[in-house]
Amino acid sequence: MDPATVNSEIVTPVIANPQAPVPMASAPNPALADLQDIIHPDPIGAWPWAIGYWLVLALVFALITLLVIWLKKRARDFAPKKAAKQLLSQLDRQAPSYISDVNSLLKRTAMSYISRDAIASLDGEAWATWLDSYLPAPKRQRIGHLLAKRHQPTPLTLVEANELHELAQAWLASKATLSAPEQNLVQAKGYVQASGNAQAKSQAPIQPADTKQPEAQC
Repeated sequence: MDPATVNSEIVTPVIANPQAPVPMASAPNPALADLQDIIHPDPIGAWPWAIGYWLVLALVFALITLLVIWLKKRARDFAPKKAAKQLLSQLDRQAPSYISDVNSLLKRTAMSYISRDAIASLDGEAWATWLDSYLPAPKRQRIGHLLAKRHQPTPLTLVEANELHELAQAWLASKATLSAPEQNLVQAKGYVQASGNAQAKSQAPIQPADTKQPEAQC
């Protein structure tokens, strides 16, 4: 048989039968018609905050407020010492009155923190002992010896004046809270209670706002 005849016999029925049924899509499942679309939850917004965020924010605000109050109180507490440091740096170390000026400056600064009655008449060994209690251990037992020379006619040498300046500066730089001398200690060291005389009236506490007050000698 001729091959061309065979091919025509195979292809012809396909072309000649345009009425052949076409496969149709399957009908939808009735059970799926009752299903609803998936509903997604609304996205979580940034506002309003949960209670936990508000608590953390309140705690941070409270800590910042306490820190600011503490810093202001600290600055106010150290204001007299800061003013005294400026005055100390302005004193002439070679002046005959340098010892008395330093002694008066330290007393006025002390009276800015403690009552006048507890400090004004504190002198001699009791005064030196109280000052030493706020100095570093290596710097103790020296300031009283230097301050006692204000009653002597011989002035301080430049080395002694520099040492007194360093001791006074170290005392003013102390961060310890000043407290009144113990009564039993000052009595044993010869402390005499102030009686409102001219000596007590001539001494005034260091005022941070006015650092130009005249310095009374003690």
